[in-house]
Amino acid sequence: MLYIVGLGLDDGEVTQKGMNAIKESEEVFAEFYTNTETIDLQELGEETGTNIQKLSREEVEQKDLILESAREKDTAFLVSGDPLTATTHYDIKHRAEQKGLEVEVVHAPSIFTSVAETGLNVYKFGRTVTLPENASPESIIGHIEGNDSIGLHTLVLLDIDYDAGEASEKLIEMDEGLKGREAVILERANLEGQKIVHGELGEIEAEGPTPHCIILVGDKSHKEEENLDFYD
Repeated sequence: MLYIVGLGLDDGEVTQKGMNAIKESEEVFAEFYTNTETIDLQELGEETGTNIQKLSREEVEQKDLILESAREKDTAFLVSGDPLTATTHYDIKHRAEQKGLEVEVVHAPSIFTSVAETGLNVYKFGRTVTLPENASPESIIGHIEGNDSIGLHTLVLLDIDYDAGEASEKLIEMDEGLKGREAVILERANLEGQKIVHGELGEIEAEGPTPHCIILVGDKSHKEEENLDFYD
């Protein structure tokens, strides 16, 4: 059995179902290369009575360590946020099923639901884009324009430890038309120091440590407008 378990975005967000899966597993692995490490694995290991082995990206994507373990014994693979928001994790699920392994996914809070704390309706978000710190993919602007064309908000995920203020400058460099665009910075979603800042892209700055993400605001309902005004 392979359990793919979401840890949420902070300590204490693992569901009871997830805790049971970890306790029942003989081997437990975790990765944090797809997100900032905000979970105390040592504390989680003590709470569940397990030894949690943290894996590198190479060990997850290029080696069959997880699947080899799951072939022989109950194995849990722990990931930040929700398990299937990263394509890497779905690929592991798919490969495990192709090998005839039983797979159970245990979901948890993720950034895709936490954005609702800004007061914007989650049903009005379009395609999500990811802005890397060391590159400027042209496709990002195309996806933003596609969302804009039908009035949808755009969630811009950032590389681990990438400051939203710096990322905002890059977005403007990529498309000068984004300067002054209504935007929201969501800092440390679900964590104790969570902060929401609303204003114009290029003017607003992050006020605390990462992880950060940016939301480019599309067409708003009257209620969404009222909600955002609270964060001015």
